Amino acid sequence: MALTGLAVALIPLYLVGAAIYVYFAASQEQSHRAQLQNLAVNRSNAVQLFLAERTAMLEALAHTAPLDNLAQPGELRNVLTILNKKHQSFLDLGIIDAGGDHLAYEGPYRLEDRNYGGEAWFEETMVRGVHISDVFLGFRRVPHFVIAVRRDDRPQPWILRATIDSEVFTRLVRSGQAGLTGDAYIVNRDGKYQTPPRFDGEILGQVPFSTTIAPPGVNVVSRETAHGGRVLTAFAWMTSKDWLLVIDRASRESTGPLQHALKIEFVALLAASFLVGGAVVFHTRQLVGRLAAEDRNRVAAEAQLAHSARLVSLGRMAAGVAHEINNPLAAIGELAGLMEDLIDEEFLDRAAHGPLFRDNVRKIQQHVDRTRGITHRMLGFARRMEPHQDTFNVNDVAVEALSFIEREASFRQVELVRELEADLPMIKSDRAQLQQVFLNLINNALDAVPEGGRITVASRALSDTLDVSVKDNGCGIEKEIHDRIFDPFFTTKAPGEGSGLGLSICHTIMKGLGGSLTFESAPGKGTVFMVRLPRTPV
Repeated sequence: MALTGLAVALIPLYLVGAAIYVYFAASQEQSHRAQLQNLAVNRSNAVQLFLAERTAMLEALAHTAPLDNLAQPGELRNVLTILNKKHQSFLDLGIIDAGGDHLAYEGPYRLEDRNYGGEAWFEETMVRGVHISDVFLGFRRVPHFVIAVRRDDRPQPWILRATIDSEVFTRLVRSGQAGLTGDAYIVNRDGKYQTPPRFDGEILGQVPFSTTIAPPGVNVVSRETAHGGRVLTAFAWMTSKDWLLVIDRASRESTGPLQHALKIEFVALLAASFLVGGAVVFHTRQLVGRLAAEDRNRVAAEAQLAHSARLVSLGRMAAGVAHEINNPLAAIGELAGLMEDLIDEEFLDRAAHGPLFRDNVRKIQQHVDRTRGITHRMLGFARRMEPHQDTFNVNDVAVEALSFIEREASFRQVELVRELEADLPMIKSDRAQLQQVFLNLINNALDAVPEGGRITVASRALSDTLDVSVKDNGCGIEKEIHDRIFDPFFTTKAPGEGSGLGLSICHTIMKGLGGSLTFESAPGKGTVFMVRLPRTPV
């Protein structure tokens, strides 16, 4: 029922979410392509305008100023200063005759004695009249490009040449970068960098792709980088110069907002799933819970009925057992009392083992009294017994309980460890019933530990309670039966070795004394039973 309800509710929800994501992903992809294409068109126009303006300035200068004036010493310096006054873009100026020699030069390099007759840009300028070169090293061995204009004077033509400042041109191109990881650069038809890229490349280096993938005009494509990543690239071929403007934008950056929206959508779907799933599971569990509750009530009623029948049988059996045991105990107690009366000072002085004889007689009386208490509590198991208030020290009761099993523990080589806190306060409680609890717990621990094991009895005083723990390093209790350990007639011992009433009686006694009995256990790590008594003022 739960799975069917979840499927009917959640599958359409996730299908709608997937459809929304696909739609917005396609819309955003189209939007980013359009933005990148517009950026490429704008930057391409800006670069071409830059080149056209500088070319027009040189043409105007070459065709208006006489050669004799421009060739005068210091004149080119004035002209260069005027040209760079508004736009600092010209690096040097030179006037070159038809043979390729300098007639005048102004700039940071020593080029006055250089001959350019065999240079490609010089030949192109002489043929075409105006030429913008690709980036080259030239005589200065520094990457640069030039704009050259020819003037046809008599008797021979001459050329006005200017070198463009690479940093200014590079900044102009890089202003087209898109995003934090984007890049913008120019390459020529042969795939050589004309401006340096931001990442993985240098000017005049070879680009990692073929320029043939860029069709004429302005286009946006998705391509793979040399490192295996994906980028969205805008290509724009320039009309005034055979250069290709390239603008890259990382796909992960362009899809960042979409990924953010996807996370929000996923969180919303997850929240909706929890709400729907919670409602379905809640109602299903309610239905199943009602059926299970009815089942548990029926089983509990049957168990209570069986328990009541056992208690009735136990009460009848206890009455007979108590009668049969109490009569011999009375005789033993009377004889022990008589023997104690006959032990006087003369007997103690005359007999070699007189004191030992007297101590053993007293121990017999103590065990008779304890056995009477046990039979009395057996009679009260099926009915409530009011505790008898005594004033005593808990440590004394624990020591007495340990003394009863010292001989058996020694025989089985089991170490008895006492960690009893000194100066415990006196309390009011039922000493006999508490002793029965301690004896039962210590006997159970002795049964649980192997030969050579260890039993530790510890006590401590807390603010409101006195705690006494009985710890063993025996086999432990399986987790599956923790909830049943205090049930009447439940035992882990072999048939004939225990009735399963000991812990149940201890648990009932501790409730009657206003305290509690708890335990912690794990298979193979031993068991700790904790007796907690209220600190009643004395």
